[in-house]
Amino acid sequence: MILNRWTKALAGVLLSLLVLNTTAIAQKTDHWETLILPGRQCTYLVPTSPVDAAWPTTTFDDSGWTTAISAVGYGDEDDNTTIDPALSVYCRYDFTLNYPDSITSLILDMDFDDGFVAYLNGTELARYNMGEAGSITTWNQPADALQEALVYQGITPLRFTLDESVKDLLVQGLNTFAVEVHNESITSSDLSSNPYLHAGISNIGSFYHATPTWFYPPFLQDSTLLPLIIIDTEGQQIPNEPRITATMNLVNNGPGNYNHTSDPGNGYSGQISIEVRGESSAWFSPKKSYSLETQTDSGTNNNVILLGLPQENDWVLYAPYLDKSLLRNVLSYRLFEEMGNYSPRTRFVEVVVNNDYKGVYILTEKIKRDKNRVDMAKLLPEDISGNELTGGYLLRIDKLSGMSSELFWESPVSPPYAGYNQVTYSYFDPKYEELNDTQRAYIMDHMQKFESALVHRYFKDPESGYRAYLDIPSMVDMMILNEFTKEVDAYLFSHYFYKQKDSDGGKLVNGPPWDYNLAFGNNDYYEDLHLTYNWIYTQDNRVYWWNRVMEDSWFRNALRCRWDELYQTVLSSENLHAIVDSSLMVMGEGVQRNFQRWPILGTYVWPNSFVGQTYSEEEWFLRNWMDDRVEWMDSRWGGQCWPLSA
Repeated sequence: MILNRWTKALAGVLLSLLVLNTTAIAQKTDHWETLILPGRQCTYLVPTSPVDAAWPTTTFDDSGWTTAISAVGYGDEDDNTTIDPALSVYCRYDFTLNYPDSITSLILDMDFDDGFVAYLNGTELARYNMGEAGSITTWNQPADALQEALVYQGITPLRFTLDESVKDLLVQGLNTFAVEVHNESITSSDLSSNPYLHAGISNIGSFYHATPTWFYPPFLQDSTLLPLIIIDTEGQQIPNEPRITATMNLVNNGPGNYNHTSDPGNGYSGQISIEVRGESSAWFSPKKSYSLETQTDSGTNNNVILLGLPQENDWVLYAPYLDKSLLRNVLSYRLFEEMGNYSPRTRFVEVVVNNDYKGVYILTEKIKRDKNRVDMAKLLPEDISGNELTGGYLLRIDKLSGMSSELFWESPVSPPYAGYNQVTYSYFDPKYEELNDTQRAYIMDHMQKFESALVHRYFKDPESGYRAYLDIPSMVDMMILNEFTKEVDAYLFSHYFYKQKDSDGGKLVNGPPWDYNLAFGNNDYYEDLHLTYNWIYTQDNRVYWWNRVMEDSWFRNALRCRWDELYQTVLSSENLHAIVDSSLMVMGEGVQRNFQRWPILGTYVWPNSFVGQTYSEEEWFLRNWMDDRVEWMDSRWGGQCWPLSA
């Protein structure tokens, strides 16, 4: 959910938004009611020419507009009044207040497709996907980006928390709420305009409409044992890109001590740049993940220690939503780390953005080359020959949507199996533009040589086959992690690996792992990937490397030896449950607050294969799934562990 900023009042005074004083609300607000919601009468206009600038004011004459029952739109079956496809629709809602002084604060929950600007008695309240706050919009202006309506999918809408002073715009008697909703394109298949304007009421009794069942009050619990990250964008919408500048306070008073929203930022207090991250999840999940960079006041990189994580400037605030256990990424990264590999380190936190409580998040190290992260040699622009040219390349196999063609390349080597595509690689660190032609040519040629050796009839040869190119320990550990977690995108997307310099071994090292929220049975769109049996490396059209090396008895033996070790240690039932236990202890009451904010327990959220009615059921599904999976794998690896030989 993205917050936005109030703009100029009719008198030209800029109202400051998003400074919600939750302590004051807790003292004054008895309960919440809804002033505007779908099912109420409104007037609307589908414009074909410029609209009178006074249209959102109470005094505007809308007698020429159409009277209807909201919401007005088309295409999603969430409309009470259906219109023909249009680029925009303008709606006005009149409502009467007898006791405006009893209203302590206002919240706008807006369910829309694709962009909107909302007004109260002529003053702009909030906007999304419609340019800068306060900018003039036109009737034929398309929305900046796509945004799908959420309520019809069983998801709470985007929230815009308004400053307490906004209530001063309300008057006794007639008031007008107005909203213009714009499509991203006239050819769009749908348009939704479903506003919910809620009021905090100080008096006892019912005066307006009951809040929807999904409504949640503002974050009143101003203390938590979890570290607290408080972000203020000064009303700017946080976009997918480019990043915007904001401030961040990290409150961490130490283990066992409460952290308060009013505490100073003692773990960090300063400037950041921030954007929404993720691909499909950024579009359909209302709980957004963020990429952020800690910065100096001048905007340069500011390498800092956050919650004990080694000093750096690039971070991810991961938002577990599809994963109702909140644990799948943390658990997967922890296991790979305990195997002895680098894996992104994590910390549980609670996040507040512009005074809107966002729930439990995972502060995560962003994957990048660094002595404390992916510890590979640094490739410099002048490294164009000899040993210096041979390493320092961090590559990724992932989705290619939105990437320009120069940022990736397709291997010319055909896999040795029907139903498999050629592997496509993308530059990750250094980025494409940070490499020169010689360096790009080197790594492309090296990957071709590796794959050619892997598909060759003598691929098992220890000198000329795949073992001359691959770091076997990381290859084995990545396979064990992927098979144990049964992550739905394993060997397909979010796969990272790097090339060492020849002086460091010259091998391709697999890892670190990334994006395991659909692991441990949390998916329903493949026939058996949510089940605790069968392998995932044999699935069609994945990266064929593991399928190929499993044809080699030497690799299978190495895998069995490593499995026997991990089965007694890292992947033992005792250790798996200990990681879950310790994580639950750290999250504490944050779990309850998270699901008060996101009331999705007992509700199907794509692509859940299991829907627990309580958090405890989600937790125990994960525990039982792990126990069953590890036992199945132990019984199916086959073979015995013999001393490895070249």
